[in-house]
Amino acid sequence: MTFIADLLPLTGAGILGADIWLGIREADLIGKISLISCMILSVISWAIIVYKWLQFRQINRQTESFVAECLDGHGSIEEAYRASVDYPDSPLAEILREAVVELEVEGWFREGYNLNLEDRLHLAQNSVERVVERTIASETRSLESHLIFLATTASVSPFIGLFGTVWGVLAAFQALGISGSGAVQTLGPGISTALVATVAGLFAAIPAQLFYNWFIARVAQVTHRMDAFALELANIIQRRIARDG
Repeated sequence: MTFIADLLPLTGAGILGADIWLGIREADLIGKISLISCMILSVISWAIIVYKWLQFRQINRQTESFVAECLDGHGSIEEAYRASVDYPDSPLAEILREAVVELEVEGWFREGYNLNLEDRLHLAQNSVERVVERTIASETRSLESHLIFLATTASVSPFIGLFGTVWGVLAAFQALGISGSGAVQTLGPGISTALVATVAGLFAAIPAQLFYNWFIARVAQVTHRMDAFALELANIIQRRIARDG
């Protein structure tokens, strides 16, 4: 117990003081690599976190504005299409644009199309499903971009930090054996420096894991909303073709 009581202030000074730079200076090559790796992963992770948070905020704002302006039950599909260009970051607006462009190009909204109504509805449904699936897949890839790095950081950083700590503790005990001194003052600073690697690994991993889970939940919400909107849009388009047919 006396040994532990003497060791805690020495290790606590390094950890609670957050003297990462001191740990880097005093660590050997392997320890430096572990610490710097965790710091790089942490910096990149926070950059991704800020970027994705801004991306989802913009998506939410534009989608809510698009729904309020264009999908309140008033106006035509063409009017909604023209207004959708003001919301380039809204997945719902992108789905509407792609579907309308596809149908306009194929001419299913035009008179004189050489097919009966049932065939036109069938072709329109297939076309809308195809373009909507393609658009949803593209938007989902955009939403999920860079999240794999957060997942990797969350899973790898603790092991990098643990490796640096184990290596540092091993080096501390080797130095203790060489010096032939059993004093805690000889062992404590080496262990303190080694534990900084674990702190660095956890500092990188914990925010990455928390925000990864949050972003994945947001991706699921947006994807669910796109699926629901696609079904509603398909019904609107079929009613439009049936009315004009």
